[in-house]
This record gives sequence, C-alpha cells and structure tokens, in this order.
Amino acid sequence: MSFLHDLRVALRSLARTKGLAVTVVLTLALGIGANAAIFSLVRGVLLRPLVNSDEERLIYIQQSAPGISPGGVPFSVPEIQDLRASVKTLTSFGEFSTVGFTMIGLGEPREVRAGVVDGSYFDVVGLHPVLGRLIGPQDDGPKAAGAVVLTYRFWSSTLKSDPSVIGKVLRLGSGFGDRSATIVGVLEPSIQYPTDTEIIANIVTSPHHLSATMQNGRVHRMTELFGRLAPGMELEQVRAELRAVHGAMVKAHPAEYPVQAKFRIEAKLLRDQITSRARTVLLVLLAASALVFVIACSNVANLILSRTVRREGELSIRAALGATTGALRRVLLAESLLLCVAGATLGVLSARPMVDILARYASRFSVRALDLTVDWSMLWVGAGLAVVAAVLLAFVPRLPSADSSQGIGLSSGSVRITGSTNRRLRIFAVTQIAASFVLLAGASALVKTLLSLQAVQTGFDTRHVLAINVPAMSYGKTPQQVVDFYKESMRRIEALPGVNKTAFGIVVPWRDAGSFGPGFQFSAAVADYLSRILCRARRSHHRRP
Repeated sequence: MSFLHDLRVALRSLARTKGLAVTVVLTLALGIGANAAIFSLVRGVLLRPLVNSDEERLIYIQQSAPGISPGGVPFSVPEIQDLRASVKTLTSFGEFSTVGFTMIGLGEPREVRAGVVDGSYFDVVGLHPVLGRLIGPQDDGPKAAGAVVLTYRFWSSTLKSDPSVIGKVLRLGSGFGDRSATIVGVLEPSIQYPTDTEIIANIVTSPHHLSATMQNGRVHRMTELFGRLAPGMELEQVRAELRAVHGAMVKAHPAEYPVQAKFRIEAKLLRDQITSRARTVLLVLLAASALVFVIACSNVANLILSRTVRREGELSIRAALGATTGALRRVLLAESLLLCVAGATLGVLSARPMVDILARYASRFSVRALDLTVDWSMLWVGAGLAVVAAVLLAFVPRLPSADSSQGIGLSSGSVRITGSTNRRLRIFAVTQIAASFVLLAGASALVKTLLSLQAVQTGFDTRHVLAINVPAMSYGKTPQQVVDFYKESMRRIEALPGVNKTAFGIVVPWRDAGSFGPGFQFSAAVADYLSRILCRARRSHHRRP
C-alpha cells in the first residue's frame, strides 16, 4: 500500500473531525510562524555576511569614557592624527562623522542626515558603487570640489532609482555655512554604520570640519573611526597597540583626559560591533519562540493522544485484521504530515508581516534590521519544523498489536485509557504548563520594566510639547535675514490657537542624543568656568552708559 493512499485515507479521516483539524492547524501555525519569523530576523541580523570586502579584516575602533558617558566617545582630529602616526598593525583608517544638512537641488529642499568622510573611508570599509564612483583620495583637502554619494535606499526609494542624478549639483547648508557639491555616485546596498544616512559627502562640504575648532580641538570629538588589519596581524595585536598609543596620548594631555572620566580604547570586528546590541535581544526572542513551539507541539500532542484514545477501537480492529505496527504508524504519520504542512503553510504566510514588525523593533538595536527582507530561508525553516512536528506527533500515540490485551475489548466496544497513554498525557501537560510559566514570567518582568521606564523622571517635561524640524534657511541670505526668518516663524507659531510658548534649539532632548553634532563633554569645572564668563559679561553690560 503506497504512502499516497495513506494520505488519501488520512484526509478522509481528518474531514470527519474538522474542529480538531482546524484547532491543530491554527496551533501549529502559531508555533511555526513565530519561529520562522524570528529565525529570519536572527539570520538576517546575526548570521548573514556583510557585503563589505574582506569583512574579517574590517574593524571598528571605539573610544569610551564610562566616568562621564555611558556610551562611546567619538574621536577628535588630533586624536586621529596621533593614531595614524603611531599605529602600525592597521594598514589604513577611515573617518566618518554624522552631520545634518539642508539639501537643495533634488526637488523640494529637504533636511537630510549625512555622513562626512575622508578620502580613504570607502577603501577601508570595502564598499563599491552601483552607479558612478565613490569618494576617494582625490576628494580630500580644503581645495577639493564638493562630492556626494547617495546611499542605495535613498536613491531607490526617494529618487525612484533615477540614473540621471549623477552629475547634478546640490547645495548643502548647515549652521556653519553652505557648500555646493556634485553627485558622483550611488553606493551599493549595505549596512549604514554607525548611522543610517541619506547621503555621504566629502569633508569640504562641511565648513565646520575645516574650522580651527575642529582641526585643533582635542576635546572636539565627533568622528567615528574604522580600520583595516595589516596582513598577518590579529585583532588582539591591534588592541594591544591601540591601548599603548592611547595610553601615551592620555599621559601627554592630562587636561583633556580627566582621571575621573576613565578614558579607554577598544577595537572590534565591524560585524561584531554592528550586532553586539542586538545579539542578546534576538537570542532571547529565539528562545521565547522555541518555547512557543514546544507549547504548541505539547498542546497538539494532547489533542492527538485524546483522538487516538477515541480511535483505539479502529486501530485495534486494523491490528486484529493483520495490519502491522509499521502500517498503523504510517497512517498516523500521514495524518500528522497533512496537519503540519497545513499549519506550516499558514504559519509561513503569517510570518511575513511578523518579520516586518520585528524588523522595525530590532532596528533600534542594529542597523542591519533596516534592510531585512524575507528570503527562502523562512520557507525551509517552516518546512523543517513541519517535518519535526509531524514525526513527533506520529510517534506520540502507543499503538495496539494483534495479540495485545490492552486498550479495547472488541466484543464490548469499550474504550479505556492505558497506563502508558496516561503517562504521556501527563508528560505533555506538564511540559506545556512549564513552558507557559516561563513565558509568563518573562512577559511579566518585561511589562514591569516598561512600566518602571514610563515612571522615570527624565528632568524634562515632555507633556504637550511638539518638536518641529525647520531646515536651515541660509542659502542666499544674510545672517540677519536668517535670524529674522526664525523669529517670524516663532511669532506665527505662537499666534496659533492652543500654543502657549515657543522656543528654538539645535537638538531635542532625548530624541536627538548622539544623532547630530559633536560629542561635547561638560563637567563641573567647565560649568563653573562658563558661569564666571557669563557673570563678567553681565557686569560689563551693566557698567555701560
């Protein structure tokens, strides 16, 4: 008897118990869909290789000062110069700063987040263009022409993959002045680290980067640093040399590196740096999804066992008529396979929107999630889980044999649950309850944490506050005209019904932290120094006739 015949028999048998079949399919769809979606997320963020050339040699160099800042501290130009001059275990360094520009020249003026890089950046990170060229050594220096590379997402989504943008001249405005720049290329699809940007420009497009403050200020830190391992060098050797050079810098400039700040330097493979914040979160999600799958299979196993108890008469009759244990097991496998394939199909279909939701959540921890797409791996995961579930469910019931005295009396037609079946029912029930308890405990801890975060006093009253982004309107205008523009904007906004007060600022607290601008550091000594300057300025103002 062929397995295809077993499938037809199984389909007719399941058609007589539609309620049970629907319940099993939906339960398996939940378990398989959640696992397929989360595995796709884990694979896309943690396991998928980067597009960067020789990614195993690409490192991210991070400075930190846990005494004054919980996160990383960018580098200043003098610090980068010291590292370039002394570090020999790296072949080259690449610089990346995040700047906000008002871009004019591609339709309506728009505010964009840009990366400002030096000429060696793209060679160091190992990326290539899909159109035109990238910024190179010829684009370095204060006399170079402004050059812009569009990121692939911005070019494909906002500009609809228009190839004619190459060669167009833009005007990039910031709070420090305006510069013109020509679009020279489009970057291949890649991970935008440390910041997701719309464009990447050379240093000359940012007047602030050419200022004396930026060039000479050791504490004016706003640049992220990348490097390439020299041939034959290991990461530990790089770390040892970086720590030695950085330690010499700290000793040579004690005023810029206060002891209480605890300045230090670290190097990681870029791949590890990108995924470091997301790894724990995604592994917890993967474990939770595995528990959901265990609960789903336990629940379905209980249903299958209960159905098998009701079918013991049928199975015993088949065994008495000569059906082997293998033939009976094949019938159960056919039924389980039909149920699990239906559940896996529904689960994979429901996993597609789940991937989008999870990707938006995971993008808070890793920029890799921004480019996450559903691939065929999710289909294979769903198929694999379906096969595993089908085999488990087919071998859960204990089958009668032709000479068995357990189960059902053929003359009486009565049904009784055997001791073996009872034990299996209890095992699956206990497994389901235990896994559910772990999930509920974790969910309760998460909800408690979220409620505690909502109750934290941040020091800023954010209730009834609306933040409006207004691009810098400096192109073709005098400084006084720019000031008048913002004053008039504030006056009109304040005149609107329901508006109490207006204020102007460069960044919005808690929203723009670390996104734009240099990493200024303040201490009690700096605050006291600024206070004394302000007091002297006020006294000087009051003494004027």
